[in-house]
Amino acid sequence: MTPLVTKKPCIDICEFNKRGECKACGRTQAERKQWKQLPDEDKQAIWERVLVSHGQGKSAQAKALQKRYRKAVAKAHVK
Repeated sequence: MTPLVTKKPCIDICEFNKRGECKACGRTQAERKQWKQLPDEDKQAIWERVLVSHGQGKSAQAKALQKRYRKAVAKAHVK
């Protein structure tokens, strides 16, 4: 079984739109505030949503999210 990715998807560009979603990583303000308390399964679900909504394409932000996820997966496999 693949380990769950629990590292936060933040790429240090915290700017929220009118719906309360970060323009860079796609998390809501509530998800950002509650990240440490969320169960690992919820964190993984957020990651999956973020990769679909903000991690597609060739923009610098999408590439940064993809890179962060790959590093988090590699780290999760080491544990």
